[in-house]
Amino acid sequence: MSGVLAATVVAASLRLVAAHGYAEGAPPGFSGGFTEPSCHACHFDAEPNPEHGGLTIEGVPAEFVPGERHAVTVTLKRAAMARGGFQLAARFADDGAQAGTIEPGPADGERVRVETQAGVQYANQKTGGTAVDADAVAWTIVWTAPTRAAPVVFHVSANAGNGNESADGDFVYTATMESVPRPAASPPGSSAGGERHGRP
Repeated sequence: MSGVLAATVVAASLRLVAAHGYAEGAPPGFSGGFTEPSCHACHFDAEPNPEHGGLTIEGVPAEFVPGERHAVTVTLKRAAMARGGFQLAARFADDGAQAGTIEPGPADGERVRVETQAGVQYANQKTGGTAVDADAVAWTIVWTAPTRAAPVVFHVSANAGNGNESADGDFVYTATMESVPRPAASPPGSSAGGERHGRP
C-alpha cells in the first residue's frame, strides 16, 4: 500500500475517534506536504488557515551547510485555543526523500517525539506538548542539514483544538519553508569571469 493511500485510509478511521486520542500526535503522513493530507483530514470543521490565528516556522536557514545543526521552532497561535498539536517533516524538494535528520529540541524531549515511516521522519507533539500559554504553543526540533546539495522543504500542519474531545470546533493551519544549499566558495585566486589573466 502506498504512503498516500495508507494515510488516506488512516484519515478515514481517525474521523471516528475523539480528538483526545491524538494527544500523543497523529500517525506519520499528515504534514500536508507531497500530496499528504494535513490535520484537516480529521479536524475538518473549518477550512484550513482561518483568520484569528496562524502558524510560523522559525530557524530554518535560507542556505544550509551539510552537517550544520539548526534549532527550528514551530509556533501555533489561536485565540481561545485549549490544546495544540503539530506534525513536521523535512524532505528534498525534488523527490520527497528525507533531508537530513530531525530530533526533539534539548528542552522538548518530553514534549516532542519523532517517528519514521517509509524512510521519512515526522515530528509530533507528545501529550506534554499540547498545553497552551497565552493562546499560543511552540515546539522546537533540531534539524541536522543533509550532505546532499539539493533544496529542502519543510512542511508543517498544526491543529488548534478547543478541548471538547471531538474533531468539531478545531482550526487547522499549515506552513512551508525552504532551504537551499550554500554555494561552494570559489578557490583563492579565481574570479567570477572564469579565466584569470596576469599582468603583461
